[in-house]
Amino acid sequence: KNEHNDTTHEQNKQKSSSDMSSPSPSSSSSSSLSSFRICTYNVLAQCYVKSEWFSWTKPKSLLKWKTRREHLRRRLRDDELGKVDVFCLQEVDEFENEWKEFIENELNMGVFYKRRTQKSNDKKDGSLVCWNKEKFELLDTLGVEFNEVTKTLDLDIKEVEGFEEEEKREYERDCVAACVMLLHKASNVPITCVSTHLYWDPAKALVKLKQAEYLREEIERWSQTKGNILIGGDFNSLATSDVYKSMVENDYVSLMRDNETGREPEYTNVTPSFTETIDYIFSSKNWIEKVTHRGKVKNRDLLFDGCPCEGEPSDHLPIYCDIELKKAAAN
Repeated sequence: KNEHNDTTHEQNKQKSSSDMSSPSPSSSSSSSLSSFRICTYNVLAQCYVKSEWFSWTKPKSLLKWKTRREHLRRRLRDDELGKVDVFCLQEVDEFENEWKEFIENELNMGVFYKRRTQKSNDKKDGSLVCWNKEKFELLDTLGVEFNEVTKTLDLDIKEVEGFEEEEKREYERDCVAACVMLLHKASNVPITCVSTHLYWDPAKALVKLKQAEYLREEIERWSQTKGNILIGGDFNSLATSDVYKSMVENDYVSLMRDNETGREPEYTNVTPSFTETIDYIFSSKNWIEKVTHRGKVKNRDLLFDGCPCEGEPSDHLPIYCDIELKKAAAN
């Protein structure tokens, strides 16, 4: 699912802090009142699961929704992830029937969900943010529809009938973002948390770049600030891509990027033909004191021929970190 991947799998799916510290060895959520844990995870919508598209997954029963549902629920509350305070999830389908009650009653979290638009196809998955109600109070919500990016484009007018509409359709890919404005109760700090999923096609790097630019503009317009922003998601882009560069060149930092090595996690998307990092947690600068812990992804030899597999119900892996707020962030 990225711009350097063998695209067969995605075509089948037809998805038409500048002073961060090194992580501590602890894998438990920080007990500090000014700290919390954030996790982003593409959970793989069941509408994109067919056995021929995941030929490496064995036994095939691992692809059945009842099996995946239980494994996903277990994954979201397992000991490895610990107590997550903010989840950014992507490819969530059947939200009302399969996710809402679980999140609200079993995880005891607040939730905001944004379903994808349906101009290019009839898929009904989307992105969501859910949060620990003991630590956060909901202030506001926003759903961002990336089809709206066409209104910001300077399209060339060609003397060819229908050219402008055809060019617009290049950018109408039905991708969305779910945004919530939360008040961190202990520190009285308002925080904008975003879950997003950029377009998958490796041949459409410019579409993804425009989506990333539009997302930043909409978030900053809505929150009326460039501060206190967290964006978790599947960016379908490597760390060498223009999408990644556009984030870090516009005052965002990747919270999972190791300070000592300068590297992202080794991989977040694992298939036989492609194993790379395309999921990130970005933050606006100068409001986080430090990252006190970065979760480690599972060893590759535990992931069989690729994901989904035993113990991993999605083709993506969750990534998470603990962040500590600056005392002056509320100002």
